[in-house]
Amino acid sequence: MYVFTCLYHHPEDPRAFDDHFFTVHAPLARKVVELGLRSATATRLDPLPDGTPPPFYVKVDIAADSAEALQAAMSTPEGRAAQADMANFAQAGFVMFTGEVVDEILPEFPRDA
Repeated sequence: MYVFTCLYHHPEDPRAFDDHFFTVHAPLARKVVELGLRSATATRLDPLPDGTPPPFYVKVDIAADSAEALQAAMSTPEGRAAQADMANFAQAGFVMFTGEVVDEILPEFPRDA
């Protein structure tokens, strides 16, 4: 499995970020995922247990079967539209990176057993 991660810096106006991210950007991203990727998750990060603010505001992970599958989806008109939309809400900046999953820790038994 191959994962694309985007970490969004804290926006000046969190409400405006959330409004655009969840009503405009997420539907664009959904179209990219529906092109054959595994999944996408967006996590609004909480403070650490000691109350320290997290270093980023939102983390997005997009999972694909391979780097090639991810690149193919991101190169489509839908992928380019989602990438271009980032300029409309991510003025505080972001950090992106990709990588291959090298280990996955799963429970040995079903949780509801």
